[in-house]
Amino acid sequence: MLLTKEINGIEICYDESGFASGPAVVLLSGWAHDLRLYNEMLPLLAPNHWVIRVCYRGHGPSRDTIADFGVEEQFHDTVALLDSLGVNQMYLVSHSHGGWPALEMADRLGKSRVLCLLMIDQIMTPPPPQFAAGLQAMQQKETWRAARQGLFQDWLAGSDSKPVKDHFLYCMGSYGYEMWSLSCRVIAAAYGAHGSPMGRMAKIASPPPIRHVFSHPLDSPEYRQLHEKFAQEHPWFSYTDLKGETHFPDLEIPDRVVEQLEDLINSAGS
Repeated sequence: MLLTKEINGIEICYDESGFASGPAVVLLSGWAHDLRLYNEMLPLLAPNHWVIRVCYRGHGPSRDTIADFGVEEQFHDTVALLDSLGVNQMYLVSHSHGGWPALEMADRLGKSRVLCLLMIDQIMTPPPPQFAAGLQAMQQKETWRAARQGLFQDWLAGSDSKPVKDHFLYCMGSYGYEMWSLSCRVIAAAYGAHGSPMGRMAKIASPPPIRHVFSHPLDSPEYRQLHEKFAQEHPWFSYTDLKGETHFPDLEIPDRVVEQLEDLINSAGS
């Protein structure tokens, strides 16, 4: 059941599942899609956790145009929503570029409140040239649809995963040029400010346990070595190569993602 609250003068959509006591599992999606991203994980989490799925402003049922916003608004909206729901502590999960506001939460709320952060398939390097070009093409009305189709093809990577294909068709396909172009401006600005998500993590004074689980880029030893080096230098960081096919392991292989989250939760409590 979709729920809404007026937060900071804007309607924010979310839902709640489960009724276990203890910290909430808070699931943040990325840009130009919504809480349906976690449809495959929810049945695996709700029996054991209080689960809250959050839509960013402009990502709820309404597709009415709203003023531009960015990571700062995503941070404040999400924190205000969780405050209104009485969430004192949380296990935080982000997908792709939803990782930028998630890292803000980990930094600014502190590890006494954000007990751990699981990041799912975000580009941890500076933007690769092809991705950077796509961010620019998505901001032009003449080229945004072709650029979006190119992203979808890259993210699917030849997989036949029905949940991922359905997510493209019925969720991500429901967002138009305004949201896609805004998302690309904000994502490009975040990389410009921090270099990479790892660069942003390194600025957190007292980080909680953070784990990055991913499949993309496929077959890149250099990308795996980057993670290994960062983990050696930062003992609070870990990673797992899920060896899936798509950019959406939350939909493609939800059991593996939930296993990683449960392991991270257990390690954070030890």
